[in-house]
Amino acid sequence: MIYLNPAGLAPFHHEVQQEISRILDTFSHLLYAEAGIQHYRDTLQRCRRTIADWLTLHDEQRLAFMPNTTTACSLVLSRINWKSGNVLLTTTHENSTILNEIKKLSDRGIRVITLDPDVSSGFLPALERTLEEQPVQAIVISHVSHFDGRIFPIATIQDLAQSHHTRLIVDGAQAIGHIPVSFQEIAPYAYFFPGHKWCTGPMGTGALIIGKDGHQDTQPYWAGYELGTQNIGLIAGFAKACHLKTQTSSNSQILEEFREEWKACLRSNPGIRTIEWDGPHAPGILSFVCLDEPTEQTMHRLSTTHSLAWKTLTHPTYPSNLSIRVSWNTDTPRVDIRSTLALLTSLSNK
Repeated sequence: MIYLNPAGLAPFHHEVQQEISRILDTFSHLLYAEAGIQHYRDTLQRCRRTIADWLTLHDEQRLAFMPNTTTACSLVLSRINWKSGNVLLTTTHENSTILNEIKKLSDRGIRVITLDPDVSSGFLPALERTLEEQPVQAIVISHVSHFDGRIFPIATIQDLAQSHHTRLIVDGAQAIGHIPVSFQEIAPYAYFFPGHKWCTGPMGTGALIIGKDGHQDTQPYWAGYELGTQNIGLIAGFAKACHLKTQTSSNSQILEEFREEWKACLRSNPGIRTIEWDGPHAPGILSFVCLDEPTEQTMHRLSTTHSLAWKTLTHPTYPSNLSIRVSWNTDTPRVDIRSTLALLTSLSNK
């Protein structure tokens, strides 16, 4: 199989699997004896430090372990004292699971305003105008769009949110491990991300970074969010994956080169249009839309015949057409990318 979807699930390193097994094996011999409880606590804190160091997050106590981003989002939203008529602002580019959590609030009388990032007046002006028109309790937005890889200007959005006394909640699922993220430059109310995508860790892991204004008692920041017993084997694998990231450069230049090759290849096919906006894009994601039914059928056939694992989706800007997202990281074999491009080129030449 040619795997072009680390934006959905990235294969993890064999050392990650070894670390999971090692930690679980040790714990299985101790369990909840006194030594086992100490081992459990020490493992969590060691992993918390490892991931915080990788993120250059100065206060490791702000990092809470999560099983996934949906749980993180649900917990963050549940900690806000919502009242009927309050306003939450989001975009059409959020993941469906996040939108489901938002819908639960709308069912309770919270008014949800959803902005289209491709609005003709410009996204930031539309966002600022919305904030000026009424009080907004929270903004929920992705750092990088899972639809097409566009990078939202989180630092600017944070400034707007702060100036209007609005909480900023960021879904970093497509950002952490993919693009540079500085928690010295941004400090949102909450920022969460999974371990199994660009961090290349195991499924069932993730982290929530709690902002200072989201902390309300004398306990460590994470204590109010880590509910129940954690799977320390998976968390150890998550930390190991992040540690491995510190030993290799992200080399976004290579990812960007792949992206330019894909764009050049797709331009030659009249039935395909790449999806981009006028702002920055993450280097490891490119999406394109099929403009007619024959092209859609060809893409389906190509994927099935040649075992291409990519993401099919319906992009908000092209709701009636099939869109496809391809993604890659520095571990993606170049031969897989080049062979897929050769297949697409041969189709364009027919």
